[in-house]
Amino acid sequence: MKKILPIITIAILSAFSWSCGEDDGDESPVYIIADWSTDSVLGGRHFFFKMEMFANQGTLDKLTMTAVDGYNGKRDLETIDLNGGTKKKYEYDYLLPIFPDSVIEMELRALVRNSEGEEWTGTKKLKVYAADYTLNENELTLVEKPAPGKYNGFYFSAGKPEPINTDVVTESERQHVVIYYDKDKEGNAASKGIKTNTANVRMSRVNSFDYANAKYNSVLNTFSDRYSVGEVYTSIGDLKENDVILVGTIDESSKKAVALGVIKVYAVPETNDQATDIYRFGVKGMGR
Repeated sequence: MKKILPIITIAILSAFSWSCGEDDGDESPVYIIADWSTDSVLGGRHFFFKMEMFANQGTLDKLTMTAVDGYNGKRDLETIDLNGGTKKKYEYDYLLPIFPDSVIEMELRALVRNSEGEEWTGTKKLKVYAADYTLNENELTLVEKPAPGKYNGFYFSAGKPEPINTDVVTESERQHVVIYYDKDKEGNAASKGIKTNTANVRMSRVNSFDYANAKYNSVLNTFSDRYSVGEVYTSIGDLKENDVILVGTIDESSKKAVALGVIKVYAVPETNDQATDIYRFGVKGMGR
């Protein structure tokens, strides 16, 4: 006989919760039509802002995403350059926080501005339910100086680590961690280090962390604790087997730290050829 597992029912509504200025819809100089039908979500999951923006006057300039809740206050998430035009589709990926309360109401806001300085704001109200969960692992094999089809780093895509070759994808585009490459290393020896050039990404080596049983809250809290004592860095050197490294983003203005994931070093190279040196990592991102 099959067991029926309990589920949480998520309310799906066709209406949207918006706050806007005096003008609505196509009478406004600039406005958004959005597909945000979900009103109840689980903490730690991704919420996708699907929207279509229009400029009846001037051209589309910028989109600013903001979150407001009772714990973190108002936080500017990101400002995106829209680079002109009068119509544009956009999907924004927001990783919802996990709150200590069983449920908390929060707002997500999208502000679009045109080239003439006109603005229009849409507000989506969400109920965020508490949840904690075990993180899933991706195993990645990297080299320092990758040939085509090989990888020297990874980025956190929707909370899940994906391998990259930074000759193809520039580090400024995404939240990256890459193998440190030193062209002047004596004897072309392996550098045995990782680094990030993304401005707000930091790392911290915490070998006491329980990587095997890593959960969302344990990674989140440990990275935040390391940031609070000033032990987060843009690079980690002298990698050794079984090192555990937490990765996250920081916001110096608000003094907030948000974890992206955790790395376990499975193997570092013993050879002296940066084009073939093999690094093996286990990486757990924060996505469910």
